[in-house]
Amino acid sequence: MLMPTRAFRKHSHQYLQQLEEKYGDISKIKFGPFTVIYLANPEYIEYVLLNRDTYTKVQEGGMLRILLGNGLLTSEGDFWLKQRRLIQPVFHKQRLDRFIQKISNSTDEMLNGWGKKNGETLDVYNEMNRVTLDIVGKTLFSANVKDEFDKVNSALTKILTAIRNRSRFMRFPLWFPLPSHLRIEHNRKVLDETISEIINQRRNSTGKFDDLLTMLMEVEDADTRERMTDKQLRDEVLTIFIAGHETTANALAFTLYLLAKNPEAKRILQKEIDEKFSSEEMTFEKLQKLEYTTMVIKEAMRLYPPAWMIPREAAKDDVIGGYQIKKGDKVLASPYAMQRSPRYWSKPEEFNPERFTAENMKDMPRYAYFPFGVARVCA
Repeated sequence: MLMPTRAFRKHSHQYLQQLEEKYGDISKIKFGPFTVIYLANPEYIEYVLLNRDTYTKVQEGGMLRILLGNGLLTSEGDFWLKQRRLIQPVFHKQRLDRFIQKISNSTDEMLNGWGKKNGETLDVYNEMNRVTLDIVGKTLFSANVKDEFDKVNSALTKILTAIRNRSRFMRFPLWFPLPSHLRIEHNRKVLDETISEIINQRRNSTGKFDDLLTMLMEVEDADTRERMTDKQLRDEVLTIFIAGHETTANALAFTLYLLAKNPEAKRILQKEIDEKFSSEEMTFEKLQKLEYTTMVIKEAMRLYPPAWMIPREAAKDDVIGGYQIKKGDKVLASPYAMQRSPRYWSKPEEFNPERFTAENMKDMPRYAYFPFGVARVCA
């Protein structure tokens, strides 16, 4: 059993990689009264992530559940399965095709703004945050609620910052009246009131809106014909907001960073885009034909996955690979470490989109690559 060192707190990614190098498929770390089992085997990771009855989601001190309620990211069991089945049709490619033009318009506006900077150096992460924020606003809420959208973004940013900071130090209960806890509660109320107002306005409106909120409001359970309650809508709206904004901005920023460091990959990608869209309107179907571009994005998320760590908690005693797991143990998988493992990836620190050809991936274990958690559904 290992005790976490200063190196773990300061360099968690590298520490987990070293655990695999030293101990192989499975190792144990002790955090005070808590035992953490670290998995470095794709089969073990798949077993834990898909066995939802035995391994449940670990909430960050309860904060994510307080923020997101029972959205796809935080819900469990039958409710999670029901919500997933209910929401899945919303993201069918035929529905998403309706948003391509909105996404394209936001991108064009960003690029036109760059053209007016006259050689000024820009922070690419800030730029990706702005454009994804604009896209989420147009596709989730529609442009007519910009003021409310700005309030949602401001409150959400403050809460997420507080969650990150809270995880670094001793955690007091949320009822303890620390200034940071009072700010969390205030901004959570702002989120609830603002989103409730948007939903109420939409329910009472006679106009037509082409956005994800409308789709979520209209989708029905195939068996019961029930629709989502306002509380369910609120939870899923916030979940989509986070997934479509912050994590997407991170993925785009890292992709551009890697392309800047690898000019040949950039040249091939640009050539493919020029050939596919030289004189054609952009559609979802045509985007799916960008084979090299897709490999570039996959390789960027291999090196810099949206979620670098996925925790679970054992709901009952179990055995993994002959190793005893006790009820209450935390079980940890790391897309970052697994996707850089030399046991599964040749020259893992190098940026090489070609590793994602069908031929190169045919023998790759399924969960050696899992940047989205479980099958592209909120982990």
